[in-house]
Amino acid sequence: MEIDKNTKYDRQLRLWETSGQSRLELSHICLVNATSTGSELLKNLILPGIGKFTIIDDGVVTQERISGNFFLSKHDIGKQLASSLCGKLNELNSDVKGNSICKSLESVLESEPHTFWSQFSIVAISDYVAAPRLKALKDILWSQRIPLIVVNTVGFYGSLHLITSETTVVETHDPARLYDLRIDNPWPELQELADSVKLDELSDTEHAHVPYVIIFIKALQEWRNKYGSPPKNYSEKKQFREHVVSMSRDIRTETNFIEASTSTHRALQTTEVPASIQALFDNPNVQNLTKSTPAFWVLLCALKKFTEANNGQLPLPGSLPDMASDSESYIKLQTVYKDKASRDQQQFTEYLMQMVKEIGSDQSQFTNETISQFCKNTHSLHVTSGTKKSYSTSMIENMISGFNSGNNSDEVHLLAIYFGILTLNALIEKSNSPISESNYDELTMLFIDEFAPGVTQLPDAMKSVFKEIAVHNSRSYHNVCSFMGGVASQEALKLTTIQYRPLDDLYIFDGVRSVSEKFKV
Repeated sequence: MEIDKNTKYDRQLRLWETSGQSRLELSHICLVNATSTGSELLKNLILPGIGKFTIIDDGVVTQERISGNFFLSKHDIGKQLASSLCGKLNELNSDVKGNSICKSLESVLESEPHTFWSQFSIVAISDYVAAPRLKALKDILWSQRIPLIVVNTVGFYGSLHLITSETTVVETHDPARLYDLRIDNPWPELQELADSVKLDELSDTEHAHVPYVIIFIKALQEWRNKYGSPPKNYSEKKQFREHVVSMSRDIRTETNFIEASTSTHRALQTTEVPASIQALFDNPNVQNLTKSTPAFWVLLCALKKFTEANNGQLPLPGSLPDMASDSESYIKLQTVYKDKASRDQQQFTEYLMQMVKEIGSDQSQFTNETISQFCKNTHSLHVTSGTKKSYSTSMIENMISGFNSGNNSDEVHLLAIYFGILTLNALIEKSNSPISESNYDELTMLFIDEFAPGVTQLPDAMKSVFKEIAVHNSRSYHNVCSFMGGVASQEALKLTTIQYRPLDDLYIFDGVRSVSEKFKV
């Protein structure tokens, strides 16, 4: 029986709506190395409905591989790993198409042109890849602006590195976002609506259903008439709250005034361009638009022109919080906000289309939906710049100095885990053989040679981390693989839907101490 997609994906549509789901269904995810972690990563992307996936791996299924992978069984032993895993994963969701390439990454890099990789939305590497191949793939994907996720699991440790030149997000779903109500600076129509409400002339029932936006506009105007400027310090804000309460006929029963008394922070918001958005206006991408400039920066340039023409105000999103009110009063207020938002969006669109015409950009990428979502989210736009480097010297210095000073904080300990994983991968490449507890001394010496040549002796706390990696060097502890696969898939979902703020840009997990942290390389 065919299931309607709105029913099938009901829960996730509440998270990223149809726009996010549409992007997800158009995505093509590539997994390099069919490991347990990689299997979990793909599982968590196939179930919500990515478009396609491709697995690249030249290995065969062995007893060791099936022991840590729920998608493989003894019947798969001896078969191609990539095709066996692909077949099992294809059963999870009939909407998703899977493909396998039973070749090594090295072979694919040598035989395929760089354009081969352009078909993918994201490439994920699960666990070990030799440094030369990793660098080659990084360079290819970086030039094509395709995100690369490198996820490693070793014993009870894990790391995830998101490598992309730039990430831009419009729909961040920022939980700290405040409603833009413009109570401190009402436009003429909003002021007219507020003035039309004569509190003294209302019946008790009508008085108890005045939306608190109207209450705040009146209260703030009365305060300004008396004191000249809005409340600034704690004492003044407390007095303002008391003034709002005094406007009620019975604060015990008037729900609208009770709400107002607990929400005075909304009345005291300043209408201005956030510093983070102001900083984006100064970005070179905004200053130097060309035909090939990504759409986000063209939109941002139009936004800058809009704010310059509107006394430093962003387009009004037009959304209102729920509040105690009768339907008629709330709808009147809502209409005033929606009409203003519509006018702002129209003005913004005019600036945008003028700009698109001047630079010769593709107008079709700026749909009404794209413009509408941008105008609704201008307060919380998110931009990060990445790096191809796996680490920085400051990370090593902070870790070593932290251990030497007796600082065994979670941050220092997690950095030791990350460099332990990097060193393990380097040792695998150097020795070309499995690593065991007997390789502990080699592991510590290789770290010094590769990452810290000026260090003669590792701190004891750092040695214990390396010891743990040498002893528990398995990459198939399923609880850790499942967790790291889940974290990696979450980041992939953010990138494919272009919603929520993705990792910037390194995540490290310690399953022994149950702690984790993110770092900026």
